[in-house]
Amino acid sequence: MKAWWESLSSRERLLTAGGAALTLALLLYALAWQPFQASHRRLRQSVAEQRAELATMRRMAEEIRRLDGSGKAPPVVDGRSLLTLVDQTARTAGLGEALKRVTPQGENRLGVQFDAIEFDQLAPWLGALERDHHIAIVNLSVDRIAAGRVNARATLQSRRP
Repeated sequence: MKAWWESLSSRERLLTAGGAALTLALLLYALAWQPFQASHRRLRQSVAEQRAELATMRRMAEEIRRLDGSGKAPPVVDGRSLLTLVDQTARTAGLGEALKRVTPQGENRLGVQFDAIEFDQLAPWLGALERDHHIAIVNLSVDRIAAGRVNARATLQSRRP
C-alpha cells in the first residue's frame, strides 16, 4: 500500500486524499449525524406531547380533589334503569354521536363502546356516573387514535343502595 501511494504523483495523492476525506465525511453524516438528528426530533415531539398529557392529567386530578372534598349530599335514586341512565347521561353530555353500542350484561351491568370520542369529554362523564349515579367502572379499555381522540370500551355496574 505504501509503495502504491509513493508511486502516485502529488496531484493524484491530493485527489485521492480529498476523495477519502469526503467519503469519510459523508459516511459519518449518513451513519451517525443524520440518524441522531432524526431521533432527537422524534424525542422532542414525544416530550411535548407527554407534557401536554401531563398538564391535562394534573387539571383532572385537581378537579377530582376539588369534587371529592366538596361534601355533596348523596345522589337521589331516580328509578331509571341502568341502560336508560347511561344512554341519557351520555347524550346529555354530548357523547351520543360517539356512543356506538350499549350491551346489557346482566341485571346491574352494561358494556358500552365509544368510537372516536374526545377523551376530555369521556373522562368527566365517567366521573359523573361514579359520583352522581353510583355507577362503578368495572373495566375500561382506551385506545388512542389521534391527538385527544380515543376509542373506548367500558363495563359499568350499578352500585345503587
